[in-house]
Amino acid sequence: MKMWPGLTALIALLLLAACGTPSPAPPAATQTPEASPSALPATWTPSPPPTETPLPSPTPFQPFEAKALTANLNLRANPGYLFTVLQMLEKDTPFQVLAKAPGGEWIYVELADGKTGWVFAQLIATDQDLQQAPIREPEDVQLITGTVKNANGQPINGIQFMIQGAGASAPRTDALTDANGVFYAFLPAASAGKWYVSFTAVSCTSVTMDKDCNCLNGVCGTIDPVMKNVTLPQTEPLEFLWQ
Repeated sequence: MKMWPGLTALIALLLLAACGTPSPAPPAATQTPEASPSALPATWTPSPPPTETPLPSPTPFQPFEAKALTANLNLRANPGYLFTVLQMLEKDTPFQVLAKAPGGEWIYVELADGKTGWVFAQLIATDQDLQQAPIREPEDVQLITGTVKNANGQPINGIQFMIQGAGASAPRTDALTDANGVFYAFLPAASAGKWYVSFTAVSCTSVTMDKDCNCLNGVCGTIDPVMKNVTLPQTEPLEFLWQ
């Protein structure tokens, strides 16, 4: 049988298409999307610790000179009228202020010859503030102490008390409340028994007085109670109400 050349070529092409295995198409390329800046993991950077400002060191107390305001000023062995007089100072006798007793009524001083003792603060002449002196705790003493406050709990300064032992000729000393409303009465270490603490006066420097030393707003207060007693050694501070 005669085959047409064109027909022969067509059959060959069909056989080739039927028997051949088509090559797989290459996989489509994938593209990883670029992360936006907001999607990146956050990096934590610790804050630097705050810089501490060093506190200024307290200036050491420098003793300063003062002098006796009156003649026959007593230099005592301890702060209080009941202690031994070591020496009587003439007016204008110079000395160095070293310290103060609790309450600030008595000042610890040193004379030019090195002798030390306690002088009543109100009889000292100086242009310095005596209350800037550091506190020195007296040794070998008994202490009677108490507070004066008003109904609002405000401390009342400048309230004077008499502290006296029992008996007609009993020893006596006095004490004045400080800026915290506290008074300190120092007694000899051998003091014992019952002592009486009674209100006697108000200082012109008290918050209850005006600049002319008159009762504030014309109203003079009272203290409650007027007197208390304590048996030595004292265990609890006394409490008084100014009203």
